[in-house]
Amino acid sequence: MTPCQTTQELPPDAELPPDSQQNANDSPEPEGTPPSGRRRSSYLWAILLLSATALLAGLANDYYRFTQQAVKQSQILEIERGWHLAQIARLLEEKQIVRSASWFQLFARWQRLHWSSNGIRLDSGIQAGEYEFPAGETPPQILARLTSGNQVVHRLVIPEGLTASEIVQRMQNQGWSDAEQALTDPELSKRLPPATTALEGWLFPSTYHYRKHDSASELLARMVKQSQQVLDELWQSAHQPGANRPARTVELSPAETLILASIIEKESGQSSERARVSAVFHNRLRKKMRLQSDPTVIYGLQKSAGGRGYDGNLTRQHLREATPYNTYTQYGLPPTPICNPGKSSIRAALFPEDTEDLYFVARGEGYHVFAKTLPEHEANVDRYQRHLPPPKKR
Repeated sequence: MTPCQTTQELPPDAELPPDSQQNANDSPEPEGTPPSGRRRSSYLWAILLLSATALLAGLANDYYRFTQQAVKQSQILEIERGWHLAQIARLLEEKQIVRSASWFQLFARWQRLHWSSNGIRLDSGIQAGEYEFPAGETPPQILARLTSGNQVVHRLVIPEGLTASEIVQRMQNQGWSDAEQALTDPELSKRLPPATTALEGWLFPSTYHYRKHDSASELLARMVKQSQQVLDELWQSAHQPGANRPARTVELSPAETLILASIIEKESGQSSERARVSAVFHNRLRKKMRLQSDPTVIYGLQKSAGGRGYDGNLTRQHLREATPYNTYTQYGLPPTPICNPGKSSIRAALFPEDTEDLYFVARGEGYHVFAKTLPEHEANVDRYQRHLPPPKKR
């Protein structure tokens, strides 16, 4: 019989055996220990969400600043045909018209989208041309200007009485290097009356507004159209029943009216006396007299010698030179207008004054004196051209 085994108590400060220590470590975690992996993941997602919110808020604030930043100094830029949006945006940023090329591209693409009942469609894009961006304009206004084609508008002033070559010179001075070539454009000739091939006389004097990319042919076509409208309106008015025209008025076609108007334009710069100048030519045409107009002779000299046939001094030899425009040697009207007349001269050609005058001579300051007979005219020439005293009355 074996003796009974008894359990011996250990003192309080005695160490447990190794096996007992291992069992103690496997006991449940007490409260207040660090977060688990699941809790750490929740904290990470919260941080990411806050970071994304802050980033979006920063982007929204930057975008708002972009849309509100205005142009500091007025500038003019040219957008070439074929440029894509990135090129345009970079140019705007380089010239400090917008603050960010990237934001402008995004803004432009978003604004171009348009929602309708038929779904999403694209509105018109940026148009090529020359644009002025005034100080104070913001990106939304800049984009609206570019997509609407609100371009810089220039002016070309064509005074009354210029020849076609002088008009071409003005156009060349304003950048149309092909203006002279455009003057012979066959498409423009098709707009003229039958048997009329030259544009001389059909380029109406006025102030024309144009954009930089408008062609020379387009502008000349506008001049021709304006001339046709004015001439047709006045010609119809002169030939309607009850028109107040003298009985001695010579009937002229619209093209002939324009020729006579061009002579009147060159003969007198005073609107108040053009109808009387017109009466002289109508009376001469009716009596089969030569018109004897100096400006027609000068035009013929310039046309026949490329402008070198006349140096500003009209001589007796010039009056004897045989050209189709020399109305001292040729009867009737010259073959074409000698300049581009204004509305006042066209009206005068259709509505001459009711007088029997056959002559006139310049008396200075743009005015003339008129005469019915050759002796009266010779006396006026002596007085105003030769500066001889008038004959004493007997």
